[in-house]
Amino acid sequence: MRSSPVLDKAAGALAEVVPAVLRRREVTGLLGVRALGKPVHPAVVVLPIGLYAASAALDLMPGSSKAARAVIGAGLAAAPVALATELAEYGTLDERQRRTAFVQLAANAAADVCYLTSFRLRGHGFGLVARAVSAVGLAALAAGGLLGLQPVKPAQPGTAAHRPQRGPGGVREPV
Repeated sequence: MRSSPVLDKAAGALAEVVPAVLRRREVTGLLGVRALGKPVHPAVVVLPIGLYAASAALDLMPGSSKAARAVIGAGLAAAPVALATELAEYGTLDERQRRTAFVQLAANAAADVCYLTSFRLRGHGFGLVARAVSAVGLAALAAGGLLGLQPVKPAQPGTAAHRPQRGPGGVREPV
């Protein structure tokens, strides 16, 4: 992601505002736990994203509006854990990573607001509007998720051992 003074200032301000309890070594050690040398946040965030995506699939099937609402509710219940793991890692990121994480946080927050709104609309019988709001939420999640991937750059001779492990499609920033 390119440099942006306004974005950098906002991302830095968020790093200062992250609650002190999340910056304590004991908490960051617990929430930022690394499994097999990788941050746990990407694995935790899959749960609410998967549940939200499942609700979109349910929305396409007739007669499954109650199931879609229940799945959204489960996603909303899991979202705070994903947020806590992201905020615990946030203070450990360099400026470029923090910039990307800030935009991802904003996209995820927008998605959560959309899904909370959809959940409530579904409870009041506004199914069609609720589905549209869910679709906007899913689009926000997709946009935020795409920011976490960057293209794989070819390894330079003699430096491959110093680079992080990369998957086939790109590398996930530690957010």
